[in-house]
Amino acid sequence: MVEKRKKQLLKLDKHWEIKSIIKDIVNNNLEKYDVKKLSWYKNTFRIRKGKFRIIFKKENWENILLKIESRWDVYKWL
Repeated sequence: MVEKRKKQLLKLDKHWEIKSIIKDIVNNNLEKYDVKKLSWYKNTFRIRKGKFRIIFKKENWENILLKIESRWDVYKWL
């Protein structure tokens, strides 16, 4: 029973981290993340967090969030 709780808490913890990453993307605070440009796409970048990938696009002076998915599904969308 205790192990189940630990797993649930770890899952919730990851979702809170993703929310903070989204806030940082919107506020353009990307220094602390491993941001990588996607090849073949203009001004499109990704951030990895565990099994999730966050895809966003830089336009003018703002970042636009495009997709948050698991690592297998996000690249199929592109």
